[in-house]
Amino acid sequence: MKHSEDAVNRDFQRHIENVLKISPGTIAITACNVALTWGEIAESAGRVRAALDAHGISEFAPVGWAAANTPGAVMAFVGIVLSGRMVVPLRPSTMGKSFADDIEQQMLEAVVASVHDWKSTEAVENARAAGSVGFVMSDDQRLVETVPTLDMLGSGPFRAEEPELILERLTSGTTGSPKRISVARASIIASLRLGDQNKGEADPSVMLKSSPALLFKPFSHAGGLFGLLLALYQARPIVLFEKFVVDDWVSAVALHKPKVASLVPAMIQMILDTEPEPDALASLRAIRSGTAPLDPNLQSQFEARYGIPILVDYGAAEFVGGLAGWTLEDHRKYAAEKQGSVGKVKRGVELRVVNSKTFAPTPTNSVGLVEVKSERFGADWIRTNDLARFDQDGFLFLEGRADQAINRGGFKIQPEEVEKQLKLHPDVVEAAVLGKPDKRLGQVPVAVLETAKGAGAPTPESLDTLVRAKLPAYMVPTEYHSLASLPRTNSMKVSRAELRKLMKF
Repeated sequence: MKHSEDAVNRDFQRHIENVLKISPGTIAITACNVALTWGEIAESAGRVRAALDAHGISEFAPVGWAAANTPGAVMAFVGIVLSGRMVVPLRPSTMGKSFADDIEQQMLEAVVASVHDWKSTEAVENARAAGSVGFVMSDDQRLVETVPTLDMLGSGPFRAEEPELILERLTSGTTGSPKRISVARASIIASLRLGDQNKGEADPSVMLKSSPALLFKPFSHAGGLFGLLLALYQARPIVLFEKFVVDDWVSAVALHKPKVASLVPAMIQMILDTEPEPDALASLRAIRSGTAPLDPNLQSQFEARYGIPILVDYGAAEFVGGLAGWTLEDHRKYAAEKQGSVGKVKRGVELRVVNSKTFAPTPTNSVGLVEVKSERFGADWIRTNDLARFDQDGFLFLEGRADQAINRGGFKIQPEEVEKQLKLHPDVVEAAVLGKPDKRLGQVPVAVLETAKGAGAPTPESLDTLVRAKLPAYMVPTEYHSLASLPRTNSMKVSRAELRKLMKF
């Protein structure tokens, strides 16, 4: 089906085309023993586009992309974007059966992945059953080839073309399977500008940045994909990691000297535990943290040791670019006074807090559901499941999620409130509170703790005392369980779904 050029927004596509032309000989991606220039990315992306066209892939077809943190995956991503088609992230084969399962479910005309991904017999069989053409993208040879038995487009049925969409993002899957969030072409540039601290414009005069982006959050998660999008948008060189390893990250910071780094709270804790020398991190002016709530005690310890301010951001997979966050100026003025806040509302966004029953706006410092309005998403207020309050100075404080509340005989318990108290115990590294079914009360809170290395399980009495010090009796867990480590998603959040399976309730 042909679509009018005027009816399809190609701003991001054209912006990336311009970025690739600025300095083709300059290194764009560094990863292990691979170094690619902007020009080589452009050439490889052109091969992806040509391969999709040559095999009859529809003009705006959703195309599967194995979202691995590799140079080949970045080249494939750019190629799909520049072809004008929609990027559909697939969890790579490194995540077990996820790659094969995603192929079976997504009904795609084409899938671009690595040789390693296509070693899965189940993935190949699922692609053949779907009628997908399978493409192989290599890291070093920059080649685009077809999988021998997947070189012809089948009859489908395939997902419909959606010319107004540029890509999907995957949620972290903390409470179940990851959800897919569509991103419109018309909103992507505005969303990325919100994440661009330099407020860069989408025009041909954009300059290559000297400070690199260290990318190690998985591209199969919304936060990792946003990091890739932002680096490409800003014309920023990429130092690419397949996963986060403290020593590798510290060495990269010392070598490449970035000014800003992005870390989730679990990574900040890992760095603090490893205790690298402050001189190795001297180039950093700030660390941005999001994805999961940051423990104020952890923030204080890190900032005291390294002297690097942590700027907390608040966003959601549904809203590319973030909704609220701290600036360096606000951190200088309010760091101690507003600790625990996720900052102020970002430009281009409106936020309000509404009563969870009446949906009327709440007074200052009253907890309710967060609603979002932005031209990027339309004229209506969009309600989230996040609970929060605004203080008198416009700082937003998150108070948990409505969909994770535990109902104990009619009393609502926010797990985060209990977890915050439990983490004050010196032997507790991480805590997760789940609702366990109960015949009399409906649900009761149960705590599962990750204990410090070498530490024994804390006594229930000591944990009860911590909770009762600040919270009412009905919020005290009925059981405590200790583990060496809690299961985590690929974005390093505690996986409540996996934890429930482990605890068998």
